[in-house]
Amino acid sequence: MASPLQQLESPRLSDFSAIPESPAFVYSTADLVDDASLIRGIAAETGCSLLYSVKACEVGAVLGVLVPYLDGFATSSLFEARLARRVQGSDGEVHLTTPGLRAEEVDELVGLCDYVSMNSLGQLARYGQTVAARASCGLRVNPGLSYVEDDRYDPGRRHSKLGVGIDELVAAERVSSGALRDVDGLHVHVNCDSDDLSELLETVRRLDARLGPMLSRMEWVNLGGGYIFGDVESIDPFYEAVGLLRSKYDLRVIIEPGAAMVRRAGYLVSSVLDLFESDGKQIAVLDSTVNHMPEVFEYQFQPDLLGADEDGSNGYILAGCSCLAGDVFGEYSFTEPLEVGSQVVFENVGAYALSKAHMFNGINLPSVYVIKGDGQVTLASRSTEDEFFARNGVGTGAAV
Repeated sequence: MASPLQQLESPRLSDFSAIPESPAFVYSTADLVDDASLIRGIAAETGCSLLYSVKACEVGAVLGVLVPYLDGFATSSLFEARLARRVQGSDGEVHLTTPGLRAEEVDELVGLCDYVSMNSLGQLARYGQTVAARASCGLRVNPGLSYVEDDRYDPGRRHSKLGVGIDELVAAERVSSGALRDVDGLHVHVNCDSDDLSELLETVRRLDARLGPMLSRMEWVNLGGGYIFGDVESIDPFYEAVGLLRSKYDLRVIIEPGAAMVRRAGYLVSSVLDLFESDGKQIAVLDSTVNHMPEVFEYQFQPDLLGADEDGSNGYILAGCSCLAGDVFGEYSFTEPLEVGSQVVFENVGAYALSKAHMFNGINLPSVYVIKGDGQVTLASRSTEDEFFARNGVGTGAAV
């Protein structure tokens, strides 16, 4: 259960002057607590179990802040499952689903995890009995609903690799009544960064209409994540969706948000290395790079910048320090001109930035700090050249 909501203030631009190095990822405990408390409250009101999807941010210090608000963690690999178990110990739950389940890892996974959901009927046939002997066995279902415009992030896309289609599932059970004998629950994840919970309600209604008899034999349903609870216009469709599953089928309902818990809490602190003019525009080269926020390049979106002023008279293209021509964060304006050494702080980068960051060009990953509501700063992790050498098969100090 969650601890009482703490009265903490989100960091202001001036608070980042206490960060002793640049670039650095900074996580605010105030923002983490606010968003975790909000979602915990919603889950408690509806009777849901609340997991955090580890893939959004895997920093141990961040996970430690979230633990009191959670029933457990949702994971997608052996390493994530090990991390979740190490962070929360034996008390909380660990859930796992992955399309890439490896035969040599199954025994360890069922020892670490309380719930393991199969991604296909083939996985279920190969591993269902082994899983069911030691954990609760689930099956991921793809209800065939598509809400995400970008196919790369749409679980419901045509020819999706994620889950068993409803028609295939119904047909399999029609052919063999024992096809799902090892399955205790269904896992459903259909969205990405959505602020419209009516889409979740539509998903649940489809499950009800198509899989009603199957649901009546299940013990639980995991509705996944993909919804940013702090941005939704109305929470009512969520209450209706959960209420339908609990009242009609007496199911345990589980949700596993990721970005909704950590995106707002993350900041990337960077500094200006160089300033010059190019074809009539001012370029500010930062000591960070889109290596540190790969989704900027992947999605081609412009990240939010704390303290930027769209009416400011000083405009710059903020560029990263790698040799990639497209290593650009975007165009921003400021009230005061930038100088070499000026600090800039990107906000709302707590989800998927650090977990996807890489060392292209041999540029080190930012160190990670946690900043508390009283301004106290703590180092959470620091990467070194040893990691870069090790990834490339070179021992520290070895001649090449």
